[in-house]
Amino acid sequence: MVPGTTCEPLDELSAEERTEWAKFTRRMPPDWFPPETWPMLAQLCRHICQARWVGQCLQEVRAGLLDPTDEDALNSLMKLQSLHDREGRAMTALLVRLRLTSQQRIPDADVADRQYRATVRDTNPGNAPVAIDPWRNMRGPNESKR
Repeated sequence: MVPGTTCEPLDELSAEERTEWAKFTRRMPPDWFPPETWPMLAQLCRHICQARWVGQCLQEVRAGLLDPTDEDALNSLMKLQSLHDREGRAMTALLVRLRLTSQQRIPDADVADRQYRATVRDTNPGNAPVAIDPWRNMRGPNESKR
């Protein structure tokens, strides 16, 4: 890999999975995915495509193709829902590990919020209710509360 270039999708990925790969690699800085993360990124792309397919199957079932009195069909539905849930959990775990969630990309936000809350708590000896302004870090220096 040449520094400053995005990594190409792995050959083992399907066309749909390669599209997902490109969505991630084009959005992030070129060095965000070093070669040791490629297997995880490939697996994330697979889980996304699999979850999409299972979701489509569930939509077909919801569209009325399922007989609610058919026990085998209901068991199939429960298996699909379980599989969809499992795919979602796998995607979430990989997104976190690859630092692709907004919470992961802003590491100091949680620390700053905890420090602010501690400051408010420590400067409020009577423990009177205090309105915490969630937009305080979003305003520019010359903007006031509205």
